[in-house]
Amino acid sequence: MARITKEDLRLLANDIMLDLKDEELTKLSKEFDVILQQMDLVQKIDTTNVHSMHFPFELTVDYLREDEEIIVSSQTEILAAAPKTMNDYIVINKVVK
Repeated sequence: MARITKEDLRLLANDIMLDLKDEELTKLSKEFDVILQQMDLVQKIDTTNVHSMHFPFELTVDYLREDEEIIVSSQTEILAAAPKTMNDYIVINKVVK
């Protein structure tokens, strides 16, 4: 597998708005190297006669859950409790680039 460089990590950290120091990037790069080595070992496992499984347990559900009453607030109550609204929407700060 391709090695993850400190520059790759710096770009990823910048994308998620983290400011990592050079020693943190070095440590993180070494940790990624270990993970990639482990993934290489997993890729080498012989699975020729192994059938794929979607769920590892034999589990049957033969009962229905009990209905529980849900308390629902009206739209006007929710909008009245919001710090900032516009028309019928709650306004929040932008959290992505």
